[in-house]
Amino acid sequence: MKYSIEKIYFYCDPRLNVVPGDKFQHLLICLAEGFRELGIEFFSNVNYWQESPEEKKYLFRHHPDVTPDDCSIVILQNNWFHANCPLPENLFHPKRQYVTVYLDGEDSDKTYIERSEFQQFDFILRNHFNQKLNYGKNFYPWSFGLTNRILREVQEVPSFQERKKQILINFRHWKFGHPVRNVSCSLFIPRIEKILQIDNSIDSPDKRSTDPYHDLQWLQTGGRHYPNYYKRLQGSIACACFGGFFVPSWPKNPSNLINRGGKQLIERLRLKTKTIVQWDSWRLWESLAAGCATFHVDFEKYGIALPVMPKNWQHYIGIDLDNVQAAVDRIADEPEIIESIAIQGRHWALENYSPVPTALRFLETVSQNKN
Repeated sequence: MKYSIEKIYFYCDPRLNVVPGDKFQHLLICLAEGFRELGIEFFSNVNYWQESPEEKKYLFRHHPDVTPDDCSIVILQNNWFHANCPLPENLFHPKRQYVTVYLDGEDSDKTYIERSEFQQFDFILRNHFNQKLNYGKNFYPWSFGLTNRILREVQEVPSFQERKKQILINFRHWKFGHPVRNVSCSLFIPRIEKILQIDNSIDSPDKRSTDPYHDLQWLQTGGRHYPNYYKRLQGSIACACFGGFFVPSWPKNPSNLINRGGKQLIERLRLKTKTIVQWDSWRLWESLAAGCATFHVDFEKYGIALPVMPKNWQHYIGIDLDNVQAAVDRIADEPEIIESIAIQGRHWALENYSPVPTALRFLETVSQNKN
């Protein structure tokens, strides 16, 4: 498949006086790593993402003689909104020949209410997409996916027989965490612990790795890189990845004030609905890539949308929160299914969401839907 792509320009977070972790841009990294493998040239407004502690070599490199107008696609991530940075000057100038793409990994859906200029992008690739809601004609489902940093940590996958018969359930935030996580685990844990042991150990920020490479990644990811966490994933047969917020299915616009108010009311009353937002996480992809049987809610029932959808009970275990016991009973009756789902889930994640397939899907989305 060929694309008429000449060069790509990334606008990375330009802030200088902030710690590196506050500028973590996972979505951009995944794309850039894929473009590099495909031999596609890309440039940036700043140097970003140091790849080795031994030398100042960056994935994104600034070349003063290359501007966005020299490129066919210009890409930004949601750091520009989150840090309240003004959009790059003349980004949408009328004579531009490039396509603009916004990678929206923002937790909430208030971006386009608070800063309407973000609606001008030709393409908005939205994490946490829910197919029951109406985002706009220039929105497409996207995901966190996998970068080489994650893949390096889970490259060696122990056999299922070498792993402990345990499920990793180690969320950092419970009482003040995601309502979907709290509700799911309150229903799920008392049932699953009769079948699998539970590992709820977490990594303390005070015990970060002293290895130069891992320390660099810890700094650049804002404390999201723990080698021991990946080892626990590799040593477990399953991992719980529940997360998100229940929202009303009406109004369809997730940024609508009524919808957002309904979300707060549902959370306060601890109610469940059949529509979930903010459901994506690094944990989901780390679990899949590590070869764990990955637990989440039933994607189709709750409207969760990905560019390439997994199949429930083949690539992951999607729980119906109205009937949690049915899933637990099936696992008890078919214990071998855990291994099958873990193996197929890893294969599905690597095949569809590692850097190269992610970059190819990006190019296909832009080229097929370009006016």
